[in-house]
Amino acid sequence: MNQNESNFIKLEQKLYQLVDAYRNIKKEKESLEEEVEALKKNLKSSREDFLQLKDDNDRLKVANAMLGDEEHRRLMKLRVNKLIKELDFCIAQVKNEKG
Repeated sequence: MNQNESNFIKLEQKLYQLVDAYRNIKKEKESLEEEVEALKKNLKSSREDFLQLKDDNDRLKVANAMLGDEEHRRLMKLRVNKLIKELDFCIAQVKNEKG
C-alpha cells in the first residue's frame, strides 16, 4: 500500500467518525428540543395553576371579610371604597360627555 492509499484510508476513517459524531449530536439536539417543549408545557401549566390559586386566595379573603375577620374586613372596606370611587369617576365622565 502506498502513501496515498494510506492517507485516503485515514481520511475515510476520520470522515466516518465525523459523520457518527454529527448523528450523535443531532440525536442529542432533538432530545433536548423535546425536553424544552415539555418544560415549556410544564411552565405554562404551573403559571395557570398559580393564577387559579391566586384567584382562589383572593376570593377566600373576600369571604373571610364577609364573615367578620377584622383584618379582612378592613381590606374589604378599602376595596369597596376603591370600587365606589371608580364608579363615581365613571358616572362623572358620562355626565361630562352628555353635558
